[in-house]
Amino acid sequence: MAMEFIVENIHNEIIKPSSPTPLHLQTSNLSLLDQMTPMVFVPLIFFYPNDDNNDFAKAEARSQLLKTSLSETLTRFYPFAGRMISSSSIECNDEGVDFVETRVNCRLQDILKKPVGESLAKLLPSQMGSKTRPLLLVKVNIFECGGMAIGISFWHKVADLSTMKLFIKTWAAMAQGSSEVVLPDLTTIPSLFPPLDFPVNAKEMDPMIQLPKIASRRLVFDASKISMLKAQAASRDVPQPTRVEAVAALIWKFAMAAATTNRGGLKKQSGLFQAVNLRKRLNPPLFEHCAGNVMSCFVAETLDCETELQSLVKQLRNGMRDQFSESNMGKLQGSGAVSEFLSLFKQVEKFFTRDDLDFYYCSSWCRFELYESADFGWGKPRWVSSCTGHQNNLTQVNSYILMDSSDGEGIEAWLNLVEGEMAIFECNQELLAFASVNL
Repeated sequence: MAMEFIVENIHNEIIKPSSPTPLHLQTSNLSLLDQMTPMVFVPLIFFYPNDDNNDFAKAEARSQLLKTSLSETLTRFYPFAGRMISSSSIECNDEGVDFVETRVNCRLQDILKKPVGESLAKLLPSQMGSKTRPLLLVKVNIFECGGMAIGISFWHKVADLSTMKLFIKTWAAMAQGSSEVVLPDLTTIPSLFPPLDFPVNAKEMDPMIQLPKIASRRLVFDASKISMLKAQAASRDVPQPTRVEAVAALIWKFAMAAATTNRGGLKKQSGLFQAVNLRKRLNPPLFEHCAGNVMSCFVAETLDCETELQSLVKQLRNGMRDQFSESNMGKLQGSGAVSEFLSLFKQVEKFFTRDDLDFYYCSSWCRFELYESADFGWGKPRWVSSCTGHQNNLTQVNSYILMDSSDGEGIEAWLNLVEGEMAIFECNQELLAFASVNL
């Protein structure tokens, strides 16, 4: 059962860049990949304990430091403080980002005992009511113990997780007064993948249809269980599966089983759409400070309704290998990149609309070093979480996000299924041999 708590807004503010954006930088171009990205806010929450219980003065000082350093960071990431004016550009007009400070009527440790997505959503910001949509929202939640949770939602069309990590890392460095702050490169990605000349209808292109009555759960796979899982997932074709392949395949396997049971035993073919970061796959690879969306995907399919773990891992490995082979990557970077990306998108859209197919979506946020990037001067966060069950995030049926656990070795998964299937899924004893639910 989710813990009940009240989050009271005590201060709302628009944070603008500390220095005005120069006239020659007041239009920032999007890339083709930005245009093809869903129109959603992506959430992250960073949790920080307070060693001095009930020290609100320290927490308030930290909140003030966050505002000052955020303003300085926006000077470098000036498009984030602007507004989208078309499907291909942002007006960098320094209108700013939403910043909310709250008080939470419980202790931080009470929430961390058994975090539930629907409750954690209270710690995330929502648009304050301005006529134009801010591209970044921030909510600083201060608990009775003086602990803090920083909720951030960023507009996916202007940033992928790599870019958001760079933003947070820069913000944290500014808060610490570091002189080693790298300026973001805001032009390379749009030059590599120029936007289309005609408007992109994001609703038509976005196949991720939201459905009502979605149940969300957090699954925790510790390092020892992942080692066991990888051993079971290994085969002659994939002798050393990665931890992401093993966990992604396991969730896919039992989600399919739950769907079959919920339909009274009717089996269907299944596909898994997996998002992939292209930065290190490009030739030459992109530097970390290149800002924007550089994502693509591949689709893995079951063979004749085959749901054995080793077979699913093999399909994941083959999908990754085939879609991102050296020759295919050459096409994505060549003169035919537009047609290649649009063809891939139409392929995925076609899968999503098939009635004879169970389709799932997986995004891995592992190895993004979010814990290491978010030290604002009072230590790394105790916990970093995405949050399902929130109206502005990537919540869609049959989807899951994989994240590193705090030790960097385990994996946490946030999973969304329709309610009837989740009730079956979360009781599967084979699953529970490897994962804990909402622990």
